[in-house]
Amino acid sequence: LVTEKRLRVAAYCRVSTRQEEQDSSIEQQEQYYTQVISNHPNWTNAGVFVERVSGLRRKGRWEFQALMKLCRRGKVDLILVKSFSRLGRNTLDMLRALRELKGLDVDVYFEEENLWLHDERIEMLITVFCAFAQSESENMSQNIRWGVRQGFRMGTSGYADFVCYG
Repeated sequence: LVTEKRLRVAAYCRVSTRQEEQDSSIEQQEQYYTQVISNHPNWTNAGVFVERVSGLRRKGRWEFQALMKLCRRGKVDLILVKSFSRLGRNTLDMLRALRELKGLDVDVYFEEENLWLHDERIEMLITVFCAFAQSESENMSQNIRWGVRQGFRMGTSGYADFVCYG
């Protein structure tokens, strides 16, 4: 009789801002992954790591760093994440983290893309997805800056009413 190995499974959930409309998204992600892990008979919950922070840098992402520490201590076999962009938006940082996880024999499942880190064909796809996630973030920032500048030019900016000191 062959029994499936019991896996210690963690999940990582992230939204970029602390805006109210993202509160329900992050709560739903947390509930969803807690349920997915508990419904699998051979999985033990190693933690659901939740944060509301930009994915552009690893600095300041305390939950991500805590998850990585747990992996380094050999306490996680599998990480579930909604998509590449939720794990992070900086190509170099994410490639380093994913290579480290692979070296630690920790698999990562990217649900939206339906991809596993330990799939041998994934190395190039990871680079492409990470680059897209970073580019998407940079484009959003450019669009926001453009909108603010246009608001000033047209005299419709809400920022014009703020008093500036210094």
